[in-house]
Amino acid sequence: MRAFFLGIFIGLFSIPCSGQIGTWRTHFSYLNAKDLAIVNTHIYCATENGFFYFDKQAQEAIKLSKLDGLSENQITKLAYNSDTKKLLIAYQTGMIDLLSLDNQDEPTQISPISLLRDANGILGSKAANHIAFKNSMAYLAYDFGLVVLDLTKQEIKETYQNLGENGASLSVYKTVFANDSIYLSTPIGIRVARASATINLQYYGNWKTLFTKHTTIAENNNELYWIDGTGLLYQYAKGISTPITQVGSAISSIEKGSDANSFLLCTGQSSSILSLTTQNSTLLLGNTIKQPQKALQDNQGKTWIADKQMGLVSNFTGVFKSVSPSSLDTLYSVRKDSILTDEEGNKWIRQGSGQGLMVISPKNQVVYLYTGKGAGNLPSNTVKSMCLDKNGQLWVGTDKGVAVFDYPPSVFTGKTFDAYTPIFEKRRLLGTETITSIAIDGGNRKWIGTKNGIFLFTSDASELVSNFTISNTPLPSNEISYIGVAGNTGEVYIRTNKGMVSYTGTATEAPSEQTNVKVFPNPVKSDFTGLIGIEGLTENAYLKITDATGFLVYETRANGGTAVWNARTLSGNKVATGIYFIFSMNAKGEDTLVSKIAIIQ
Repeated sequence: MRAFFLGIFIGLFSIPCSGQIGTWRTHFSYLNAKDLAIVNTHIYCATENGFFYFDKQAQEAIKLSKLDGLSENQITKLAYNSDTKKLLIAYQTGMIDLLSLDNQDEPTQISPISLLRDANGILGSKAANHIAFKNSMAYLAYDFGLVVLDLTKQEIKETYQNLGENGASLSVYKTVFANDSIYLSTPIGIRVARASATINLQYYGNWKTLFTKHTTIAENNNELYWIDGTGLLYQYAKGISTPITQVGSAISSIEKGSDANSFLLCTGQSSSILSLTTQNSTLLLGNTIKQPQKALQDNQGKTWIADKQMGLVSNFTGVFKSVSPSSLDTLYSVRKDSILTDEEGNKWIRQGSGQGLMVISPKNQVVYLYTGKGAGNLPSNTVKSMCLDKNGQLWVGTDKGVAVFDYPPSVFTGKTFDAYTPIFEKRRLLGTETITSIAIDGGNRKWIGTKNGIFLFTSDASELVSNFTISNTPLPSNEISYIGVAGNTGEVYIRTNKGMVSYTGTATEAPSEQTNVKVFPNPVKSDFTGLIGIEGLTENAYLKITDATGFLVYETRANGGTAVWNARTLSGNKVATGIYFIFSMNAKGEDTLVSKIAIIQ
């Protein structure tokens, strides 16, 4: 397993390793690719919510995310600058990461640049449309203009706005340097200015319009090429545009090929290589080329395609195939909380928006539950989620908070059957939140998803255990779609509107007997800062941890079948190196030696 970013790793997160409590994993889709950058034998690829690089020599795909120190998840554009050996990563929000690479083209350090993201004076989209380089300067095209980033000083040098006629606001789609000039593809055509230190490019008067129609532009052999609306390719040299060949009317991407006299073209449905020498196009064929967004060639002439359906696609081994990493992104995408069955076989069904709940008995009796006392007492008739906890209570999430039916089977007793609203901090539990999902872990704790993150409560919701948001976790979004818990491992799978992540929680389903107790990690290094897990305990067991002399250093209670210890004493001090014994006490008050654990230097 490769180690990278460790020097700048964010302390809020833990390095993922199998079974380690409190760690996160990403499960983004790596098939909806949108951009790529080639760095010798490494090909970096961004998808809608994922990011990875493929090592040609090892033939291995390595995933990268916020867990590895990246600032965000939603990447819009990538580009590599060989002069500074930096990969520029532009995000949807305007955030920029400069990823430094070592001599093996592996990631080593990230330098985040947040000035653009935090600039309140820029209205509209801050998603980059294109990245170009001039020596150690990066030129980022945006809807609001052009941003010049000094890669050496790692700071924004200049911003060009209002470059339209008479200083009008103007979007920039792409930037090209050729013939000592800078060319911009814009909605009003190609804007051009001399690329000279003596020219003030921030002044619109120093720019002129070459062509008045929106065109696709590119550079080859220091000459400008452009494609008009009919798909005709032109070469622009010495002030004259010369038609070259017809290439198609829907070109979405044009990039220079490894051959100095070729272009790679993408239409969104196909990809081809155009030879400027023969003026012929060769269509790239393969079952894995579905919706190509961008194509590049490496120094061996092999083609790499960012495909919206198939991910990173290449013919580097012969035929075109996808080399994107696998993903669990579709796991838990099918909701399991629309219909629930209580212990007497009654089916609880979430109705449509504003229609409350419907309950059907095994004898086909039907009851409808709504807001109002005597009618169900729901906080709202829009029910978004349901779950049955370990005590048989039905927890209901609505767009106005949470309600609980204490004993669901009594719905057909003929008596008034109302839900109650849990109270937390003297107010209705999450009464101002839209509850999008509720899940139960092995300790009967409630994982409640909202449009503002996740709230983890104790079993009766009297205490907030944790609040997970994008600010303190690798969550790609605060808008939670669904939560599922794998009871045997305690892993919590969280689907958001921007992809799925999982968290190794501190609670698992408890076995009936303590026959296979595991302590991990074991041994523990003295500088370990995570949580030690004790798994395989009986339900909610009490634990006492002593040193070798029998002195009590810590005690706690399990959540379901798992307990955790932070390797500290009851007073909060780190324990010394040595051997420690773990004892558990079940509901009958029986003491059982569970295991021993070593703390080492």
